This record gives sequence, C-alpha cells and structure tokens, in this order.
Amino acid sequence: MMLQLLPEFAALGALLILFFVTLGNNVSDRAARWITLALSGFVLVAAIAAQDQSGLMFANSYKLDTYSQFFKILMAFGLMANALLGWPLRSVPTAQRSEYYFLFFAAGLAMMLLASAFSFLVLYVAMELLSYSLYTMVGMRRARTESIESSVKYIIIGATASAIGLFGVSYIYGATGSLNFGALIDSLKGTTTHSALLMPGLVMVLSSFLFKLAAFPFHAWAPDAYETASSPVAMFLASVSKLAGIAFLFRLVYMVKPYMPEFETVIGILALITMTFGNLVAFRQTSVKRLFAYSSIAQAGYLMLGMIGFGDSAPVAVVFYSAIYLLMNLVVFAVVLELERYGEDPTLASFQGLYKRNALMAMALLVALFSLAGVPPLAGFFGKWLLFSSAAQGGHIWFVAFAILNSVLSLYYYLFLVKAAYFGDVPKEAVSLDKGGSRIAILVTTIAIALLGLYPRVLTEYLTGLNFPRSLLP
Repeated sequence: MMLQLLPEFAALGALLILFFVTLGNNVSDRAARWITLALSGFVLVAAIAAQDQSGLMFANSYKLDTYSQFFKILMAFGLMANALLGWPLRSVPTAQRSEYYFLFFAAGLAMMLLASAFSFLVLYVAMELLSYSLYTMVGMRRARTESIESSVKYIIIGATASAIGLFGVSYIYGATGSLNFGALIDSLKGTTTHSALLMPGLVMVLSSFLFKLAAFPFHAWAPDAYETASSPVAMFLASVSKLAGIAFLFRLVYMVKPYMPEFETVIGILALITMTFGNLVAFRQTSVKRLFAYSSIAQAGYLMLGMIGFGDSAPVAVVFYSAIYLLMNLVVFAVVLELERYGEDPTLASFQGLYKRNALMAMALLVALFSLAGVPPLAGFFGKWLLFSSAAQGGHIWFVAFAILNSVLSLYYYLFLVKAAYFGDVPKEAVSLDKGGSRIAILVTTIAIALLGLYPRVLTEYLTGLNFPRSLLP
C-alpha cells in the first residue's frame, strides 16, 4: 500500500515538514522557498514512481489507476513549477510566507485525493481541504483591502457551491443507499423507483465542480480573485489547481453519460455559454490578471466540450489538453510575475515594448498566447483539435462549430498583448527585465509547447497506451 499511495504520502510528508517550519520565526523566505522547491521535486519523483500502481482501496472509496496516477504526475509537476516560477512572494507579508508554502502543499494533497476519489465522502473532504487552502491563499495580500474582499466573496460562493454539492450527494444517497460511485452506476444501469432523485443530485454535484473550474454561471469569484490575489497565487489558481476539478469532473461525466444522455446535453450547453461569456468579457479588460481570469473561464468551456466527446477518444483529448493548459498558463504568469516585480499589477500598458526589454520574455509570451488561442502548429492547436474532433465524433457538430468560432474570437484579445509586446514603445519608467535562474525554466516550457505541437504523437501515443477508458470504468 505504501508504494500505491506514495504521491499522497510524499505530499503529506511535505505538508508536515512545512507545518513545523511555520512554527519557527527564524526561517527566511528564501530558505522556505528552497525547502518547498526540494519537497515538490520529491513529490514529483514519488508520483512518477507510483505511475504503474493501481487498486481500489478503503472500502472501494479510493481508486488508483493510470488516469489518476497520471494526473498526480501533472499536479506534482505543477507544484514544482509554481515553486520555481512563483517567487519572490513580494505582495505576501513576510511573516506569512512560510504559511503560504504550507497551504501550497495542503492544496496539493487535496488535489491528489480528488483525482482518486471514488466515493462522495472522500470527494467532499478533499474538495473542502482544497477550497479552504485556496481561500486563505487568495486573502494573503493584506496590503490591498480588495484582496480581503475577494477572499470573502470566494468563501461565500465556495461555501454555497459546497452546500449545493452536499445536498446533491444526499439525493444520490437516497437513490442508491451508498456513497460509492460503483453503487451510483449500478443504480443507473437498473430501473429503480428512486432513480428520479439521481438527475437532480448529479446536477447539484456538477454545479459544485463547475465552481472549481470557474465555469458559467459559477464563475463570479474568479475575476476578482485573480486580480487582487498575489500573482503567485493567481498562477496557482490558473494552472495547477484547475487540474483537480478537471480530473474529478471528467471521471464523473465519463461514468454517467452512457446512462444519462441528457446529462451530456446539459454539459454541452454550459460549455458553449462558458466559452462565449469568457471570450466576450475578456475584450473589455485592461487588468491583465483579470483578462486571464476570463480567458481561463473560456478554456474551461473547451475542456467541458471535450468531456462529452466520443468514448474512447475523449480521455486522451482531455488529459492532453490539461497538460498543455498547465504549461501555457505557467509561461503566461511567469511573464506577468516578472512585469510585476518593479510595480503594481500589470496592465496592458505594462507590456509595451516587452520585446525590446527582454526578447525571451516576449517570445515566450507570444508562443503561450498563440497556443492558448489554438494557432497552429503549437500544442494548443493540436489539443483543441483533439477536443473538438472527439466531440464531433460524439455527434456534437453544432457545439464544435460554435467552439471553433470562439477560438477565433479569443485570438483577438490575445493579440492585444502581442501587439503591445512587439510594436509598443518602451515606457520611460520601464527597467530592463532579468528573470535570473527561472529564465531556463521559462525557455524549456516554451520549447515544450512548441514541440508538443509539432510532434504531438509523442504524448498522445503514451496516453493511449495508458488505456484511460478501461481505468475510468467503474
């Protein structure tokens, strides 16, 4: 069992070490950061070592399979990348920086639990651990009262979403007599007198996870949280924390949709509304972090569309795009962090003349933004092609047509930043940019985005070999 649960034990061990670090006042910010970086590397090694482990544990409430183990590798990589790129924590009070890293691993452990949850009880506990870690991280920027306001708004909306999800779980328990996912599927396969409770129950559980993805109409917390939180926290929200919602929601959708076609239609309609709303509202933003909040809302719509795709191709499409989405957001927020180093939160004007100030940053930004928009031959294009083709194979042609139009629409506001970076004049107060040791990480990540677009089969064939459809079956 130790080897099967190695990623979780590694994350828990890192969490405990950081807890004891927070008890002492003599640990510097730099030392805490290096401890976090080393521990996140250890978690990544543990996740890779356990990638072949599988099993159904703890009274069939926790499932280890190739699907969950691969997501844990992505999560561990995201933790390490955030620890490397999301530093220094300039807008987090010095006295609270050790606590930030403690919450960092608390959220990481919760995400891993969500990836393997096979019971609504485990699901709820993991979701609350993740949520309260993120609530606190968002509110750590004490220098801005807006950060506290955003954190409170986040908590209120999050608590409401959790309550709705828990109420839905009670409906499902009433229909099946169990909190286990296997009992849910058995009930859907049969014809019971309580089956009428399942649809509203599942919709309520779905609502609580659409909140995690910041999908419409559960998105209201995201723009304020991204804008007012410290940029490393915004990076964490936009990149690795999204993986937890994707991992669980797709597992639920994949299990349920063969037996409830109407569930599939609901998700498809919400996906279209989500991507359209995110793209349209992004046009009006001048705050870059707020712009990327709405961009992340639109990206959630694309992923939701892939979730209702053809059975065998949908898992590879969703997991491939999840990995690419993580890389793209890491690069974008690494640039945002660098521009924030010498001033307030970046606006569109902050990107003026970026190419002349630091050509590497401008090139990395260009690649990441074009990939987010789905411009060939970058990885984002191939990822969207997988999502859309899977949805088309599932018979959702009209949904795919609207999604393609949305991708074209998103390119327009991404070009605002590209135009400023390459054709704008350098502001008089601007200083040269130097990312130091993180420059190599940004370069490697940018190259990975380009290469996975040119040679996507390297990753897709590996993912196909993991046989996700078999893993996702109850």
